[in-house]
Amino acid sequence: MKNSLLIAVCLFAVMGCKYLNTNNTNTNVPKPTPTAEPKPSPTVNKRDFDEKPAAPPLSSTLKKFNGKYPYEVNLLDRPELKDRLKKLLGPDFAAMKANWNVESQIEIENGIFMASGCEQHNCGDNRYLMFVDLEKDNINVFHLENGTQTYAEHGKIALPKKFEDELAP
Repeated sequence: MKNSLLIAVCLFAVMGCKYLNTNNTNTNVPKPTPTAEPKPSPTVNKRDFDEKPAAPPLSSTLKKFNGKYPYEVNLLDRPELKDRLKKLLGPDFAAMKANWNVESQIEIENGIFMASGCEQHNCGDNRYLMFVDLEKDNINVFHLENGTQTYAEHGKIALPKKFEDELAP
């Protein structure tokens, strides 16, 4: 009796599955896919897209050069200064660089940076003085050659007397 009951239950189960399969006309019904939970997007930092990290302000770089010679710090080739000088002087930047042969030490007085260079064996007639107002981030270049050519980035810098005297003929 137990065996016949077991056989009847199994037979009923097999027949029920077969009945469901044969009566179901669409056997290719797609199974529902689980829904992905939304994930927060990662934080995007503008700096991730910059090609190079931001350069420190010009003033913090120039302050470190007090008492050094421009050639020691590659002053005219420093990207943060060179790009601005090229824009300020235009085509005259190449002449300045070519004639910046004899240098004096870099000085800082009252927040004004000064560097100077001149043409070798011709300092009296071909001399450059560069001033940077470190607080106002402003560059002035004076080319002393049969007169004075002045280049001012954001207006003329008020120079300390010691530096004004450098411009006197």
